[in-house]
Amino acid sequence: MTGANWPKGTQNESFGFLSQVLARRVDEAMKKQLADRNLDFRFFMTLMQLLAEDGQSQRELGSRLSLREYQVSRNLDAMAADGLIERQTDPSSRRTTLVFLTAKGRELAQTLPPLIHQLNDGFLSALSQDERVVLIDMLQRILSVTDQA
Repeated sequence: MTGANWPKGTQNESFGFLSQVLARRVDEAMKKQLADRNLDFRFFMTLMQLLAEDGQSQRELGSRLSLREYQVSRNLDAMAADGLIERQTDPSSRRTTLVFLTAKGRELAQTLPPLIHQLNDGFLSALSQDERVVLIDMLQRILSVTDQA
């Protein structure tokens, strides 16, 4: 459906439309900030996930990041080549590969939370602190419902 087919004003009242526009703007701002640090956008979420919990399996990473197995594998191959992660066989299951940050990967990942806070503050600057808390709570509730769908 093209914009010309929308009844006037409905795009600005559509959760889907507004969330897509905002997501694209956030992605573009993040990509620019990461490019300034010579970091591939594809690696950002994986670094943050491993910073929060190092030693996850490739399957866990894919599930938590909503990525297909081949995408996780390709990203991890590139990250390993850049010296950001290392893979180890799970001692309790030889079929499972665990992923760990290297010292270089951890150092880089630790620079990302301040960047995230800065971007969030910029995008949420029109809201009071109380409104920000409410917005995040509402988004988490919406996501929890869609996780079960």
